Amino acid sequence: MQPTVVMNHHRQTAIIVAKSGKKLQIIKLGKGRLTVASLSATEIEKQGYKVSHYSPDQAARSYLEHGAGVSKRARKHLEEISRHKFSDTLILT
Repeated sequence: MQPTVVMNHHRQTAIIVAKSGKKLQIIKLGKGRLTVASLSATEIEKQGYKVSHYSPDQAARSYLEHGAGVSKRARKHLEEISRHKFSDTLILT
């Protein structure tokens, strides 16, 4: 799965980093320590998140600098994303 940056109507950003069964693994940028949460696509949509055209690797590098810290699990995903160049457009083949 290609990581995807999403943003809600409050301009809060998050990165969808993986899929586990029917749930998506998401890291939301907030005031506290960054962690990975499991949410369904419906839950993400209900929270007002929409796909952003922001570069996933650029967002991941920024998240790694988060002042309140990053959990080990979130850091693993973010470091992997930051090492790769992903398209800002999802292409289905």
